[in-house]
Amino acid sequence: MRSVFRDGEGHLRNGWKALGFFLPTFFLVGLLMWISTLLPASVKPFVPHPFLAFLGVLLGTLGALRLERQPLASLGISVGQGPARHFGAGVLGGMVLVGLVAVCGWAAGGYHLERAGNPQATAVMKAAWMMLGVALFEETLFHGYLFQRVIRGLGTFWAQVVLSLIFCLAHPFNTQMDVPTRIVAMLTTFLAGWMLGLCYLRTRHLALPVGVHMGWNWFLGVMGFGVSGNESHGWWTPVFHGRPEWLSGGAYGLEASIFSVAVLALAIVGLTRWKGSAARDGHVQREDHSLASNA
Repeated sequence: MRSVFRDGEGHLRNGWKALGFFLPTFFLVGLLMWISTLLPASVKPFVPHPFLAFLGVLLGTLGALRLERQPLASLGISVGQGPARHFGAGVLGGMVLVGLVAVCGWAAGGYHLERAGNPQATAVMKAAWMMLGVALFEETLFHGYLFQRVIRGLGTFWAQVVLSLIFCLAHPFNTQMDVPTRIVAMLTTFLAGWMLGLCYLRTRHLALPVGVHMGWNWFLGVMGFGVSGNESHGWWTPVFHGRPEWLSGGAYGLEASIFSVAVLALAIVGLTRWKGSAARDGHVQREDHSLASNA
């Protein structure tokens, strides 16, 4: 039984570490969500669910790292000028990427944007705060401890495949969507997971993927498009021209547009060719598939 749980050096295999992280983290997130239902109505607006979910993942991460006697910074979670620059560049990059998708859809005649009837800056800023919580939660969950232990066990390529697939399946896809649209939305989400994984791999820090994730989601909402199927109200409202839903994304949002697939594919190519700050700083981890022996 030793070989099932331990590697040749007697260390717990990374697959068990990942499972040992996920189960208590899932419990902690659920517990915090339940506790939030007990809060007074006047307090609930100040405790957004995404930040509670992020807190649950962070607590689970700290527990797993404590068992390994590793600091939080070992996962690429820290503050400072470098992470701040990565975060800012990520927010801008996410906005540019989704902006390109929007321009392509508009040029193809899928829709046009009209100014919202009563745009409010406070609502847009509140949406930015909410999307920051979503990005922190999802990136810490999908590209923090779990992702990095899977890399150690299976190697970088298969870790990208597995976590991008989980990232995709974790997002809801309306069964009432046309089949081609649903396929495009799932492919886009898978590619987004791969791109965000590369953002971590090229910097060995979560600041860049958190920034990209936030910038993409927030600018989607500002333009009035749905965010992964969730309705949003921004400074503009898209008016669709009756073109195929897989072209414009329809009610699901631009993530169900074929142009998202093209733009994300180009971003992945660019990130793959970019050596990144991790290579310059000499912190690139081994990506040898022989690590699978430690799974």
